[in-house]
Amino acid sequence: MNTNKIKEIISALNTPLDDSSFFEKIFSAAANLRKSEYAKDADNFKRVCAEEYDTLSKQLDKTQIQDPAAVRNVLRTRRLANLLINDKGELNKGLLPKVIAHLTTHLYFLGPRREYDSMRQEQILKGLTLLRDNPELAKLLRLIGRPYSHRHAEQIIRNTLQLPENAPITDAHARRAALSAWLCTLRQSIGSCFATAPAIIIHDEQPEQLLKDLNELLSTGRLKRTYEGIEHSVPLSMSWGGGDLRRILYLIPDSNHEIWTAPGLIAAFTAGGLIDFEASASKKIDACKTLIVKALDVMQKHPGLIVSSVEKLIRTVFLQHYGITEQDVEDFENRPRNMIQSSLLLQAPTGAGGKGEACSQFLIHFEKAKDGFKALADNALLKSWEFTLASFSEIKSGFTRWNLYSSLGLNSQENGGIGECLFKVLKMKLDEVNEKVKSFQIEYEQVYTHVKYLETRIKRASETEGQWLKAELQSKANEFYSLENMRDRMNNKAARLANLFNDLVQFYDEMFPRYFQEVYDADMHDVSTGPYDDSPAGFRLIYKHGRMNTSQWTPIRNLNEFVDSLVSFFVATESELLASEEMSGLEDILTDLVTRVVNHIKTKEFLESAFYRMAAAHNARIVKDPLNHLDQVEKKPWVYVSGGTMETLISCYYRRGQKPTIISRWVESPSELLVFLVDTAKQIPYKEMEIFKSNNQKSMLMQSPTHAFLFKPGFAPFKEAWQTDAYTYTWVRDQLIEPMKRFVERQIFDEEQMQALIQTLKEKIPSHVQHYFKQLFGKIYGTMTTVEFRNEVLDKIEHEPALRYKGYTALSKDDIDSFLYSLLPLFPITELQERVFQILQQLPGISIKREIVASIVETMMDVQPNSRILNAKILQDVCKAVLLLILENTSTGLDYHQLIAQAAQKLEYAMPQPIRFADTNWLKEDFAFVVNPGTAQLELWRVDFNGTSGYPMTIWEQWLNGSRQDVTWGIYTKYYEYVS
Repeated sequence: MNTNKIKEIISALNTPLDDSSFFEKIFSAAANLRKSEYAKDADNFKRVCAEEYDTLSKQLDKTQIQDPAAVRNVLRTRRLANLLINDKGELNKGLLPKVIAHLTTHLYFLGPRREYDSMRQEQILKGLTLLRDNPELAKLLRLIGRPYSHRHAEQIIRNTLQLPENAPITDAHARRAALSAWLCTLRQSIGSCFATAPAIIIHDEQPEQLLKDLNELLSTGRLKRTYEGIEHSVPLSMSWGGGDLRRILYLIPDSNHEIWTAPGLIAAFTAGGLIDFEASASKKIDACKTLIVKALDVMQKHPGLIVSSVEKLIRTVFLQHYGITEQDVEDFENRPRNMIQSSLLLQAPTGAGGKGEACSQFLIHFEKAKDGFKALADNALLKSWEFTLASFSEIKSGFTRWNLYSSLGLNSQENGGIGECLFKVLKMKLDEVNEKVKSFQIEYEQVYTHVKYLETRIKRASETEGQWLKAELQSKANEFYSLENMRDRMNNKAARLANLFNDLVQFYDEMFPRYFQEVYDADMHDVSTGPYDDSPAGFRLIYKHGRMNTSQWTPIRNLNEFVDSLVSFFVATESELLASEEMSGLEDILTDLVTRVVNHIKTKEFLESAFYRMAAAHNARIVKDPLNHLDQVEKKPWVYVSGGTMETLISCYYRRGQKPTIISRWVESPSELLVFLVDTAKQIPYKEMEIFKSNNQKSMLMQSPTHAFLFKPGFAPFKEAWQTDAYTYTWVRDQLIEPMKRFVERQIFDEEQMQALIQTLKEKIPSHVQHYFKQLFGKIYGTMTTVEFRNEVLDKIEHEPALRYKGYTALSKDDIDSFLYSLLPLFPITELQERVFQILQQLPGISIKREIVASIVETMMDVQPNSRILNAKILQDVCKAVLLLILENTSTGLDYHQLIAQAAQKLEYAMPQPIRFADTNWLKEDFAFVVNPGTAQLELWRVDFNGTSGYPMTIWEQWLNGSRQDVTWGIYTKYYEYVS
């Protein structure tokens, strides 16, 4: 692009370069030019590979409900899958080289926050390259077909590809869904880290196994693993997660937040039928605004801030639309299950009936709306596969270890349990039989005496009398043998009844796993966890109806369904119980026994005692009157929270009888954790570590006391640490930690720099208290180190009531540390041209003259900057803006986000390169060791992939300061133990 054109674009923006929107406007201008040029190109693949999604991304950035990088990734992978697989289900391998070439050219986007797309783009390129070069992968993809008699699997495919509700699913759809799931990047949802970490390894490093799993899931509705002679099977997850539905919203009616422009909300109301699918983008926004404003009026019980979740907002909109209340829905859902299901199947038009029908329609369309919202940022098939794997983490060898077993009370000594009921009924029956035995014995003895008497008389009787006595003797003998037979049969029955309890318990012990199963529930509302302590996960009981087809299995969601399922179980297994040879002759007793157990299950005594048994089994708090306080019960028979055992998942999934090898220890400081990681890597045999030298994305499984994630020994500069023969502690201290500390110690702020920082910090706090902040820091005198400045700001905020609310301050210490990390070092605007040139000069693939850089930067400064002091973030954004204009393209084959960050770190124009060592599994962060500019101490942080922004992990302080010696950090060092 010539200089005049560049100046024209910059001048048209009329925005100072230190304004937060400057870089975004430059990118949008370049994107519009690129879009106009590519609009003339008929190559669909080129357009897909080069698509910036600029307008959509700005809406996502503004509303901050769903992650823009995730949305772009889902949209791009879905479009590529649809283009590469034709309607016959055939992969067009001839197009792969062309697509790969386009993708290689447009692999990295230079826009704001597009650095988070880099790993996602690389995953797409890696997948397509493997598909081109590996015929086995193409064959595995071709084997995938549409589900048969599995409506849930079909719906997952529809959600993945965003197909119409009535569209019949074909083999082509199944393969497109599978391909998009493979190309899409897998990231963690809350609560599933124990499954996500190994799932990412399978997805990224073992694609053959992934495609086999997807084929098995779609064809059978389950994943099966058999080892050591035991078969373990888990059903296709009934949920693909909540996505961002539980994201908390802070809304002020009549403010300028414009939440109605959120693409996810528009997608939700469109999918739910409240917004016309064919409407223009502007009309959809208007319709969404009307719905949300009306809902906010209802939600705002008091003036001021409304705190809600995305799901609650969507739910309120639909409740209003159907003219019903939460109580109406609750009453409807508490009806017998068959009544609810029949109502849901009708799907009659709204208004044709009463509240029951309105509730039915609400439930149907609310679910569609949630799916529409989630599908924008999540691949339904990929998440379903991940959550299916999670069920392997709770595989148990015997029913006695099940959560359900604890609640039933099968032991005869457990008050109120099924065992006690069985025992009492059997004892009563046994007493009745023993009474009959006793009665028969008395009659038997009487007849026996009579027989003996007749035998004596016959010996002395005359011939005539003898004939008569012989006839009577025969009659009494027959009666004697009959009584003896009945007595013996009753004795036998009594003996069988005496042992029947154990036989029945064994029978039901074998039957329960055929009718019930405990599986991971990704959408379980009973579980509430923090975003960074997410090991606890929810597991739910499902009722299988004794059927093999997983699509016919039913999740148990409340007390009524739990009772119904238990009743159904005992009724369904009665015929099998009666048909067994062991129970022959006891039919009347067993029928009565089953009836009594069914009636007992419905009693308050059984249900209350079930909760007491659960609390005792899990050492949980006992809730008084649990049936009326279910919300306070921690462990319920049909749903419970578990730690999610990654070791069990790995052992079962990879069919290994032994647990994977782990090296673990507790630590007393971040530096000790760093040394532990390096020493552990050094202990692994040299040949096994070779792969990590050449592939920095190769992973090992690792866990903190509360989180499972991916250890990346190949990350620089961590890789250099374990390759040296020097003493680990000394080398790490001298080569990694001390240079970062010296950099921080050199940062001394003068008054102008401190005022610039205060202005930047002010923009990060809520607008309604910004004037208090400005008054508080009207003037700061002298000079300060970073630590002194941070402590000064913290101290003033903590003593200003207007900046504190319910124990929280407008800016926390972690917030300030995070801002300092991304902004340092500060520099005068007079150095901007030189710094930009020095960074661009370091970049490969371009050659830029100093005078051109100077000319562009001077034009950028024509609009008076807000401050004469700039920071590291502004510097890097300006570099990217200059690069955009010079290259005349928004996407390139080189990752200039990373290259600019590395150049700035090398030139000390940014904070030093952090010591990254792991992938968090979270949306866009790695774990790293950083010298915090606010404390000048080494700390554990989560940082972006380029190490230019981050946040302290102070929430894990207790795991790092030695105060908890009962929990450890661990690395699963033999990565070949989790390879198929």
